[in-house]
Amino acid sequence: MRIDRALAALALGLVMAQAALAQPVSGSTSGVWVDPNPSAAPIVTAGVGTSIFAWGDSTGFGTPPNSLTFVGGPFNGVLETPFKVGTITYFNGTTALGSTPDSINLALTLNFGVPALPPVVSSYLFTLNSTPNTGTDDENADFVNLPSAFSSTDFLIGGTTYRVKLTDFENIVGDGFLTSNALQFHVREGGTASADLFASVTTQPIPEPETYALMLAGLAAVGAIARRRRQPR
Repeated sequence: MRIDRALAALALGLVMAQAALAQPVSGSTSGVWVDPNPSAAPIVTAGVGTSIFAWGDSTGFGTPPNSLTFVGGPFNGVLETPFKVGTITYFNGTTALGSTPDSINLALTLNFGVPALPPVVSSYLFTLNSTPNTGTDDENADFVNLPSAFSSTDFLIGGTTYRVKLTDFENIVGDGFLTSNALQFHVREGGTASADLFASVTTQPIPEPETYALMLAGLAAVGAIARRRRQPR
């Protein structure tokens, strides 16, 4: 009987975990660029605290400075599954070396409708990589990088800990294909590209796929033991 109860408990745990993963999340997003680093002269920036951030001294080059624009909007998804939180547009202007910051943070606000949570603001670091323009157009392409150690913010509501984390860039459109990937997108000098930014919401702890495999293996092992014990001797 104890084995039967253990099997039932394990099965119930699986059902509850799967139900948690299927919970919907929806709402809307907005974002502003904050905390460029470094921020002191000769670094040139504009638009800090807004959704359009510009940087670099483009005087004498005939182009506007570099810029990043974030556009939020509605989002819909489920826990543990990445969903679109907005679109970033990157313009790569020609600027003087030494006039650009190394990084900028996106203060991303998620206004949840489901579940009914207060707005959540998280800050995520993006590094800005400029080239010296001594090679081909592709080699001279600058790029924006989303570090692999993703920033995350935990918040506790009703005894449940939630986490919002950025996952990757997707759907890169414009002069930004090149060697772009999930963590960065490259844009040629004078070019513009956009990329959708994806994030996920998790509850902690949520079993990983490997955990499910172990739980299923445990269920099978316990079931085998139960069958052997029930066989007449």
